Amino acid sequence: MLADFTHESRHTLHMHRRISLGLVTVALLAGTLAGCGGQESSAPIDLKGIWSGTYRFPSVSNAIEESPLTIEITRQEGPLLWGIERWTNKGEKLEAAMVGSFSPDGSQISLAEVGGSFNGFVQDNSMSLQFIRTEDPPTAFYVTVVRQ
Repeated sequence: MLADFTHESRHTLHMHRRISLGLVTVALLAGTLAGCGGQESSAPIDLKGIWSGTYRFPSVSNAIEESPLTIEITRQEGPLLWGIERWTNKGEKLEAAMVGSFSPDGSQISLAEVGGSFNGFVQDNSMSLQFIRTEDPPTAFYVTVVRQ
């Protein structure tokens, strides 16, 4: 009779553990799903405005160039962006039209122009960006621009 009691006690303990583990799993899954839904309902960050900085970049002639950079976000519809990049190259002021978007949580941004793209992170009132151009002459650099 003692053997039967011990067997039933083990079975009951095992069932309680399985139920507890199941409840923990359900609670974790519910918390995860609730967190995923929260990102979609957040309002987009307003990136419209002027962002400026200075960058240095290598040229294929082994020189190091430096230039001021301005990115103006002129239009925004949700995460979709339109703008203008302005920079100086050997004393000549240049500009290029840009389009892009940012991530649903507003932490990352991608901006494309003919021949190149900026990709990076938005934090407070600054953007840390990587630029890559594969046209001739190619170049790549990092720049931080701050909201003006």
